[in-house]
Parts: sequence; structure tokens; C-alpha cells
Amino acid sequence: MSRKTQKKYLFNLLTVINSQQKLEEFCKAFLDDKPEFACIDTEFIRQTTYWPQLALIQIASPFRSCIIDPIGANLSFEPLLKILRHPGITKVLHSGRQDLEIFFSLFQETPFPVFDTQIAAAFLGLGDGLGYDKLVYHFLNIEIDKTSQHTNWLKRPLSQAQLNYALDDVLHLCAIYPLIHDQLYEKNRLEWMQESFTALMSKEIYLIDIDKAWLKVKHQIRKWEALSILRDLCAWREEKARYHDLTRTSFIEDKFLIDLCQMSFLSFEEVFTITTLHRQSIVPKDLISEFYLCYSEAHRLIENKEKLGVTRQQEIKKAIKKMYPKPHSGVVKDRLKKLRDIINALANELEISARLIANKSEIESFAKDPSRDHKLLQGWRGEILNDKLKEFLATI
Repeated sequence: MSRKTQKKYLFNLLTVINSQQKLEEFCKAFLDDKPEFACIDTEFIRQTTYWPQLALIQIASPFRSCIIDPIGANLSFEPLLKILRHPGITKVLHSGRQDLEIFFSLFQETPFPVFDTQIAAAFLGLGDGLGYDKLVYHFLNIEIDKTSQHTNWLKRPLSQAQLNYALDDVLHLCAIYPLIHDQLYEKNRLEWMQESFTALMSKEIYLIDIDKAWLKVKHQIRKWEALSILRDLCAWREEKARYHDLTRTSFIEDKFLIDLCQMSFLSFEEVFTITTLHRQSIVPKDLISEFYLCYSEAHRLIENKEKLGVTRQQEIKKAIKKMYPKPHSGVVKDRLKKLRDIINALANELEISARLIANKSEIESFAKDPSRDHKLLQGWRGEILNDKLKEFLATI
């Protein structure tokens, strides 16, 4: 099937669903078709809210397609869940992490199984982070019209051009998926991506543990006392931002928390005054008193190590070691250079990015402890690396 003729085989009549009855009818028919895959995309806005605001869901198979419009429709997505949960239907997305996050926020679960064409393209040697427009051009020789790219998808009504733009996202994927799947099969690389796909479906990446929220804040703090305070303040912010559906930084900006945790204990009036020096105050303002209680308790904790607990101290000291690791020994540095050379040469041979074979932390952990049980010597990585590493391992 040629690039120019593929799209005509798709069921591409524009259908917009905004009622429960239509959604139930479509999803039943979709399942009755018994498709092997479903291409899925979403349109959303996420500027001032903690959770993405869903505007559209697009779904297509080789047999039928539709746009689900939930705005003002009060839809139950239970019929759609039957598709998203179906183990025999591969859910195809492109750079799908944000789409999966939306489904997780709606259902507290992610669709499965999934296939991400951006990840797949990387394993074909088309480059890391390949954009959707470049993917479409590469496989279908079609240039995407980006006129509707910056649409406010929450605004109604949407124009015919905007709806067509949204639906085309999944129609093109329907044509691309068999091509990219077959090429990976021919190269015997389908198994290589499963680890990445499994990670995409993991709940842990979509629901942040509030006690670990501080680990995502960039700073240069080394004192464990300040980090303990930062940990508590970030946990409070995460919980409240989630509850009030506000972005973390519009609720309380990072710099405010970083500055505050490194200062001596302040009075309520002093903390309140400092909020005016930053880009924004704590929103809403009636939470400032509650925030100050958290701040006060965080200070009391660091003054009472017994109450603080061994686990908290170990957690923070471990994070400090990770942020500020000790320099590698001469032996490890030598191993690192050899490993990087071997992996880079293999990546060039396979015409893929070296990081797909091993990332920085994996290379470093193997250099420190080149165990036969290491991840780099297991599964598909073991198949392509074992021979390459024989000489390296013989010298250890």
C-alpha cells in the first residue's frame, strides 16, 4: 500500500458525539468490529489548573472514527472504558504521556495495552522525540496544516476546520501504525519497546506521592534541616494545589518555598510580608494561616530528631547524595569511558540513540558493579550487548 493511497482506506467520516446514547452506540459498534488497535488522541487546556481540562477525545480504528465532545454534555465514559480496558485492542498514541495522564485523572487508571509511535520511531532510528508532523510526513508524505494548532479547545462552537484537524490526528495514526509496526517486526525490535510502554502505563508517574513532591523542585540546598522543611512545605502545596485544582507555582512558587526553608524561623507577620515580595501570594489567601501551621510544625520537627524519625533523615540524606554524588574513582572512570564507547558504537551500528540502549544512570551503575544480573545483560539488551561486552567483562 503506497503512502499516497493509504488514507482512503480509513473510515474518516467526521462524527461528533455529545450525547450519552450516541457514545454508547458508537462504543458498542467499535467493539463489535473487533479491531486490533484503536488510535487515540485528546485535546486539552492546562494553563492555570493542576489537572488538564479535557476538551475532546478522538478515537479511530480502520473501521470507524469519532470525536467525543464532553463539554457541557455530562457524559459517562463507562462505554469508552470498555475499549480502553480491552486487552485485545492495542491503544495507539503519539507522545501519549499527557493523554494517558488525562485518562488517569478521569478513571484512576490508564488504558492498556499501549503503543506510542514516538517511542517506536526512536527504535526505528528516526530520532528521539520525533514530532507528530514529522512522523506523518515520513510515513505518509503528508504535510500537517497547523492553522488550528493553537485553538482554544474549550471554546464552543468549534469550526469544521478545527474538528477536521483534531480527527486527522487519529486518522493519520491509523495509517501509520501498521507501517511502523511491520518495520519494527522486520528488524526484530518489537520487544525492545515493551519496557517503555509498561512504564507509560504505570500509575506512579501520573499521581505524585505528596511526600516526594519536594524531589521535583530544583534547588542547591545541602543542609538536611532545610530540606526537611522544604519536604513538608512541598507536600502541603501538592495536596492543596490538587484539591483546589491550581498549578503548583500559581498556588505557591518554588522560589518562595526555597527561600523560606533556608531562613531562621519567622513569625506569621514576617511570612505574610515575604509573600508580597514574590510573583504571587498564596492563593486563596484564607489558606495562609493553614500554611503557617505547616511551616511551624516543619520547624518543630527538625528540633526533635526522635519525632522526625530515622526514616525521614535517611530519605533526605539519600536524596542529598543523589543530588551531589561523590566523584567517581579512577577505576570507575575508566570503565565508564569503555562502556560509553561500546554502547555508542553499537548505537551507531543499529542507527538508534545510545540512550535507548542504556541511559546515564544505567551505565554508571554497571560501571560501579558490572554484575551478570545487571539490566544491561538481561532481555533484548543482553542479546545485543553480551558479545560486545565480553572483552570488557574479561578485564574485571
